[in-house]
Amino acid sequence: MSAQPLISCVCVTSHRPVLLERAIRCFLAQTYENKELVIVYPSADEATRQCLSAHASTALKPRPVEQPDLTLGAKRNISIESASGEYICIWDDDDWYSPARLTTMHGALTASKKAAAMLTRLLIYHAGREQAFLSHERLWENSLVFHRRTVSELGIRYPSKDRSEDYEFVNGLIAANLVYPVLDPTLYIYHCTGVNACSASHWEALLRRSTLLSTEQSAQVKRIVELSVDPSTGHSQLQTEWFRAPLRYVPHSAVPRP
Repeated sequence: MSAQPLISCVCVTSHRPVLLERAIRCFLAQTYENKELVIVYPSADEATRQCLSAHASTALKPRPVEQPDLTLGAKRNISIESASGEYICIWDDDDWYSPARLTTMHGALTASKKAAAMLTRLLIYHAGREQAFLSHERLWENSLVFHRRTVSELGIRYPSKDRSEDYEFVNGLIAANLVYPVLDPTLYIYHCTGVNACSASHWEALLRRSTLLSTEQSAQVKRIVELSVDPSTGHSQLQTEWFRAPLRYVPHSAVPRP
């Protein structure tokens, strides 16, 4: 039996098998061994069912739901209730994840003694523009990993909403002083596909505050997101000095005048 606590990655999806395929491949490539991926999807979604059937892994835990009109927040709660892990990791179906994500985030939780961890920066790839960005500094709701029992005992749940449900959930964690910030942007590529839950204006606001990467870096991120290379190779490419050294973490105005 593994000495590692079980981490349940929770994914809500619907009729997006191509994106889900990448999310599954990123999950299966995780170096953290004791893990499961709970996938909540509409019971009538045959494309998702076929995608799941194509992967013969006992670590995948399908959770079809009958009610077609459930909000995203309600589905997120179902995914957590269907999980078996001591820890919960949000695993959205439209993003790319480094194989080191679970190992790194669990290590941060263990070292900090906090019940939740979130990335303060991540990479963003805008498919329409074929451009990659280093995000501005904030706590990114989609990167959340948390200790399930601690959060449950405090009664913190996702509100029954289709937008901003993760924002409200995370604010509950912050108010309870549970969150530890982690700086490692190459763990996560936030993928603007054009069919995300958030609006185009939301993306524009994010990109205005983020830093555009070079043409060469953007091309590299594009190859990784499109799985032209497998997740492990993609992770290695993001760790090179060529990619990481130019990343600008600190704006010119970061030091206030005396």
